[in-house]
Amino acid sequence: MRVTLDNTNNPNEPSIALHPITKTIVAASNINNFYVESIGSNSFSKTISTSPLGVYGDPVLHYSDTTLYFAHLAKAPKKEYGAWFDRIVVQKIMDPYNWKEKSYSVGYNGNKMQDKPWLSSDNHSAEYNGNLYVTWTEFDKYGSDNQADRSRIRFSKYDLKSDSFSTAITISDTTGDCLDSDNTLEGATSAVGKNGEVYAVWAGYESIWIDKSSDGGVTWGKDQIIAFQPGGWDMDMPHIMRANGMPFIASDTVKDIQYVTWADEFNGNADVWLIYSKDQGNTWSERINVSKDTADGHQYFPNLTIDQKSGEVFIAFYDFSESPQSVFYKLAISKYVLGNDFQSSFLNQNPIPLPGKNVFYGDYLDIDAQDGEVVTVYTSNNVNNETSIEMSRISNHSICKEVINAKTAFNNIALLDEADSLSLWINTISPSKVSYKIKVKYQDKKVKLYKGSSLYEAKNQPEDNFIVSLKKPKKACILKIKIIVREKFCHKKQKYSVYKEM
Repeated sequence: MRVTLDNTNNPNEPSIALHPITKTIVAASNINNFYVESIGSNSFSKTISTSPLGVYGDPVLHYSDTTLYFAHLAKAPKKEYGAWFDRIVVQKIMDPYNWKEKSYSVGYNGNKMQDKPWLSSDNHSAEYNGNLYVTWTEFDKYGSDNQADRSRIRFSKYDLKSDSFSTAITISDTTGDCLDSDNTLEGATSAVGKNGEVYAVWAGYESIWIDKSSDGGVTWGKDQIIAFQPGGWDMDMPHIMRANGMPFIASDTVKDIQYVTWADEFNGNADVWLIYSKDQGNTWSERINVSKDTADGHQYFPNLTIDQKSGEVFIAFYDFSESPQSVFYKLAISKYVLGNDFQSSFLNQNPIPLPGKNVFYGDYLDIDAQDGEVVTVYTSNNVNNETSIEMSRISNHSICKEVINAKTAFNNIALLDEADSLSLWINTISPSKVSYKIKVKYQDKKVKLYKGSSLYEAKNQPEDNFIVSLKKPKKACILKIKIIVREKFCHKKQKYSVYKEM
């Protein structure tokens, strides 16, 4: 099942969680969108999330047993943008349908910025059952190039008995800069081992780091590098404003195996990787290429989860293997069982166009699994560069090995909004003729008209074909673009209309 959760006001950065008993879905997206599935209906209602501490993006949802928690950035009252990100907000959602909640302020530390929280919980160990854990990045001053301003990984835990969060502590032994790039410590996620051990991973200095607590997060050990990350976590990928390979960790609480995924340019292009530990994080396996792409196609934005009932690992990511110029992607999902090969498929038939480097597109997708059901939520885009939040729900039995079908990619148009130009592209496997007409109407009523056509031959694999590029007008104007695609053999005709104010 695939559902569009939202297509208004350009949502992005979605998160998702499955109720462990009812299997109903809750999801969220930037900045304050919240989606709730009605039990047994496969239909969703949308509400606007609120908190006395403000809601401003980076949404993360997590069930600790049957209690729903919602973490995000703050919008501190009476503060300006930038200054209002002064804490992490965690909400306990008692009733998502009628928005009954309790908000907790986590990590406030003066004027320092608190950014990118992620959640995990202990629902199984004898000593720490009920604890909720939060990890995130603290900036002395976001964006500062002053080496005296540093970033670090912070941690706090929620104790069920006291109904409160602990005073935040720094768990990273090193610090990074504040430039929000490869030498900044970011992407801190956590997982809980069989006996309640807390594992936290993050990225920085072209490395994947891990730290571990054996007493429920009170004290932590020495940071260890468990993998190198050539090119760093801040990936400069084509046609997208920001891309990353930040790490995620998950723990099989029955077999006591920890798994970590991330993306990097180890092979010269972006690939998704997986490592695992069978001895409580002391040693780790060699890196395994999840995407198994031997060509130059990029894969990034990985995230993973574990179905605790089966021990199966699920990894979702953007896959550009059918787009040689990295203009279009599909949402890939891979299932892994220790000792076996990956089983992979795409969740969407037709490729999704990127919007270009001039458009913010978010920093992550999300995935969850419970008792044989897997849900994934991700950002999609169309030729008008209007985003939507898409949700896919599948049985893990439907993820079959090598079901990827390249012929599902045809006649998809992208409008790339780059720094100083707009360009049209088509991804096709069919022989096609593309005709276009671009009308530029300026405020002084002057009009410019561009039109043309191109022929594209059949290929054995999907091909990215350039249609036309237009230098961005320096004066305010309205662009009306009409595109007609005719397929040669089946005589199929598709029409696209784009309206853009500039």
